[in-house]
Amino acid sequence: MNQSNNGNELLLSDTSVPDIFVTQYAQELSKEAICIYLWLLMNCGYKEFSKEQIYSYGVLSTADADKAVADLIENGLLLTSKEDKFSLMDIKKAEVLSYIKTAVSKGGVMDDPVLSADEETRNLLAGSVNKTFYMGNMSYLLYRLVDKCLYEYKFDTSVVYSLFEEGRDRKIHFKVNSMYELAESWRKNGYTTPDKLKAYYDKKSKREQLISLMGRLMRRRVNDMDITRIDRWLEEFNPEVRLAEYAFRANEFRGNITLKHVEDKLREWYAAGVTDIDAAAAYENMRKQENKGKRARRAANNNPHKTYAELNGRITPEVKLPEEQPETSKAEEKQEEVVEESVSDPIFEMFGGVDEDN
Repeated sequence: MNQSNNGNELLLSDTSVPDIFVTQYAQELSKEAICIYLWLLMNCGYKEFSKEQIYSYGVLSTADADKAVADLIENGLLLTSKEDKFSLMDIKKAEVLSYIKTAVSKGGVMDDPVLSADEETRNLLAGSVNKTFYMGNMSYLLYRLVDKCLYEYKFDTSVVYSLFEEGRDRKIHFKVNSMYELAESWRKNGYTTPDKLKAYYDKKSKREQLISLMGRLMRRRVNDMDITRIDRWLEEFNPEVRLAEYAFRANEFRGNITLKHVEDKLREWYAAGVTDIDAAAAYENMRKQENKGKRARRAANNNPHKTYAELNGRITPEVKLPEEQPETSKAEEKQEEVVEESVSDPIFEMFGGVDEDN
């Protein structure tokens, strides 16, 4: 509706918002950008306008209005001209032209009632995706994503359906750009067949188990840095869940176990060719025996009574037994006791002892 001096027209008029804006664009926009878009659609339609007109609405501050305009331009909803003027893009017209261009490039006939087997499969798949994930209101760009996955990326039909399941689980299935990025990442990683997709889901399940396990073992909530580290484990080692738990247990001699300690242990095992928990247990037992031997040798080398040659392992030290003393008779022992008593007699000492000269 254009502005009018008759205030009653606001009660009787409507502003038509294309459904494609709701299904395709609104999910990507900030609330400020949506607000400005609706005001522009109501006041200007598809005619040119200036930025001063946007400011004049007063619904947003100047700074927020500038951010909203930038958001609309980035998402292709606002066009600019050389005269510093703006206009809203006719998104319905743009989608029709895009559809015609796609059909012509494929060499198809727009009103051909006969469908090939591939097209029937595609229509069944697209209809199922539309009904299941979009309540019958799927954007045309998402129909084009189905075609892109089938004919360009060569995804199996079950993989395409799983792609939209993944988008729903991540809460991005209404965000067209995010869905295209997800499809592109699957193509780069080769998730094009059910078998390859199963490997991806197995890895995803292991990731979730490791995150839950480490949170339970550390008795705290796993943060983003922890998750980044766990993702690195999966890329470098792809450890079994039980092996990761054993790597944590192997650090229990520490006061405060961190995920870096676990990663260091996994990296040590990986370098030694250890890939399962049985091999890890054998490896750790061997290390304990080696450390025990090192401690014993270190204690022996610290003996202060060893010679230089003994410390270097050249001479085996002899064990020296105490020398045997000759046996003495009881009479001799008694006589010695008497002499000792006489020497220690105080009266004897009073007289100065024995005069050795006489």
